Amino acid sequence: MTLLHLRDISLSYQGNLVLHDVSCVVPQGACIGIIGPNGCGKSSLLNIIAGKVNPDRGRVDRVKAYTIGHVPQVFPDAPGKTPLSMIGPYKSAYLGRFGIKKMLWDRLCSTLSGGEKTRLLLAMAFSQNPDLLLLDEPTNHLDIPGIEWLEKALRGFHGTILIVSHDRQFLDSLCTGIWQIQNHRLRSYSGGYSAYVQTREAEEARRLKEYARWQDRVERLSAEVQARQQWYDKAHKDAGQNDFLRRKAKKHARQAKAKEKRLEALLERKPERAVTRQVSIGLAGGSYRTKTILRGQGLSFKYGASEPEIVKDARFRVSPGEKVALVGPNGCGKTTMIKLFAGILSPGTGALWVNPAVQVGYLAQMLEGLDPGKTGAENVSKRTGRLVSEARNLLGYLGITGETQTLPLQKLSMGERTRIAIACLTFAPYDLLLLDEPTNHLDLTAREAIEEALIAFPGAVIVATHDRFLIKRF
Repeated sequence: MTLLHLRDISLSYQGNLVLHDVSCVVPQGACIGIIGPNGCGKSSLLNIIAGKVNPDRGRVDRVKAYTIGHVPQVFPDAPGKTPLSMIGPYKSAYLGRFGIKKMLWDRLCSTLSGGEKTRLLLAMAFSQNPDLLLLDEPTNHLDIPGIEWLEKALRGFHGTILIVSHDRQFLDSLCTGIWQIQNHRLRSYSGGYSAYVQTREAEEARRLKEYARWQDRVERLSAEVQARQQWYDKAHKDAGQNDFLRRKAKKHARQAKAKEKRLEALLERKPERAVTRQVSIGLAGGSYRTKTILRGQGLSFKYGASEPEIVKDARFRVSPGEKVALVGPNGCGKTTMIKLFAGILSPGTGALWVNPAVQVGYLAQMLEGLDPGKTGAENVSKRTGRLVSEARNLLGYLGITGETQTLPLQKLSMGERTRIAIACLTFAPYDLLLLDEPTNHLDLTAREAIEEALIAFPGAVIVATHDRFLIKRF
């Protein structure tokens, strides 16, 4: 049974087209994942369905009455508000159910962590007993146990769900369908994310073959037209006043004209070319070879004498070429470990040894070290010593193009800033990469490009991440 129907939805912001002629059906009880590059209109589509944004054209038809629970990507302004005042005392049980400890109920929402804010928004949405859940990046700020908890909660939900997400395993475990938004339009696929990838790759292979056949026909027909025209020009010249030869030449001229029209018609039916990757990342490996590049023995660390230990008696060794995932719940010390390895922090007790002969590249979770007042190219130039023109060329491969290259970082999205930070790692040949949540804020295309770059990278990698798909792949 159909719950709602989107009919010819179009939307623009400040003259820029976002969505164009989007039509689709939402079946009752379905769980649909919405994917696409940053800024393609995913959040706008949810806001249209929620009734918070009116499209320029088209409409949303409700087949039956339903209530909506909406979890936006950004926590709303709530000055002076606490979790209890936001959800209401009569629904306070939902706070506990969604992991908001009672000691936090009367705290200002502004003091909550990112994960706690996400849980609060989910509790508020579920407290409305919705028939339709609209979730915009609900796994943001959640650690792996938190994501698995959310998956369990959504599996137990008996209504309809639309999810905007870049978490591929999350989409795979829940979704019965995928909507892809690209070039302002929407395409619908059945199954989870892996099924979508298989279908997309098959479609791209088919389009590539169709384009190759079309190109071959164009080249052959163009050659025939040119050959007949050359034959006609020569025959017409040689015919002189001979009527028979002149009629024969004109016959070939008509045939050449007919082929020209066929060529024009063929050029008008140019098939869609297979989609090429929009992001290309290359990481150069260093040349140093040794049995050990990093080692810890009895390593302990805490931020102050009276503070609890973040790391205690840690022992480990990393060899060249090893790929290590650093996992654990929020606040367990993953970022602290990465900063210890990068030399930003020093161990309290024990020993931490990083081979002094290796080149180390570091990507901070909060992108520290980038100048928010400078452009992406200026930041890359400053960090790598390369010319701004070289930096701009590199950023183009990473999907930072046009006006985006001329804007200061503070005006760019977090996904765009992350791409710029990654660009700073691509010029030097590193032996060890230290990456703290490298796929945060990135769309699926960029995430896949990073994975392929890391798989091909010959050096060692230590990555702190909650991205289960990334861990599984590399």
